Amino acid sequence: MTRRNTNLALFAAVLIMLLFTLPIFWMVLASFKTINDIYAIPPVWLPDFSYLENFTLLLTENWQFLLNSILVTLGATALCMVFALPTAFGLVNFGFRGRHFLADWILSTRMMPPIAAAVPLFIVFNTIGMLDTLGALIIVYAGFNLPFAIWVAMSFFRNIPKEIIEAARVEGCSWFQTFRIVALPLAKSGIATVATFVFIFAWNELLLALFLTTREAKTFPVVISSFSTVTKTYWELISAATVIQILPPIIFTLLMQRHIVSGLTMGAVKH
Repeated sequence: MTRRNTNLALFAAVLIMLLFTLPIFWMVLASFKTINDIYAIPPVWLPDFSYLENFTLLLTENWQFLLNSILVTLGATALCMVFALPTAFGLVNFGFRGRHFLADWILSTRMMPPIAAAVPLFIVFNTIGMLDTLGALIIVYAGFNLPFAIWVAMSFFRNIPKEIIEAARVEGCSWFQTFRIVALPLAKSGIATVATFVFIFAWNELLLALFLTTREAKTFPVVISSFSTVTKTYWELISAATVIQILPPIIFTLLMQRHIVSGLTMGAVKH
């Protein structure tokens, strides 16, 4: 590649990066502005970063809904991984008839749009008295992310040499011991990758939370959507809430970064 082509590629990469990051940058700046500063002409480019009234007002009235999001996301991620990892390990290592059909059927459930299940889920949870509860959201979020988690985890378990699994079985390990002692440590980077994606999907989910909650179990994305009404949009609160909303996934991803990079490159080079 010539130097000119390299410069053009770099320019295109920077342009695309700005295209995606400028709205986020604007939102971060707007979270420190008053409503007058947001609509000011000429624009107020640099706000007073000591102005925290938007965050104070937002968290004072909605901290419990932020806590709901944290509990639901962590619970759904943990529940999803508890079911996904053994299932993926079994589909990779157990030679039963129809396992490929079962794996394809599990993946096909991921293709169903959540809106198609929203009304039936509402009826079911309303009937059993679990409507507007954290438990209902944890079950639903874990269930919708389960096909994705199983299929991605399967790709990581396939990268574990069969000889290691067979050696553990020869040494007298049960399948559960082989899974817990051998497979999980060897696939920990892949597991971290799967957990990170499930965390992000559950944290940002809005549609099902709108259907299945009213007040007690309302999550933070639902709170953000409530700031845009027919008569007015509270941009200062939306901006502050968006900044808070994006922080946990960023922190979680940074904590898992080493494992995610290793997990995403597992199997990239064939020996």
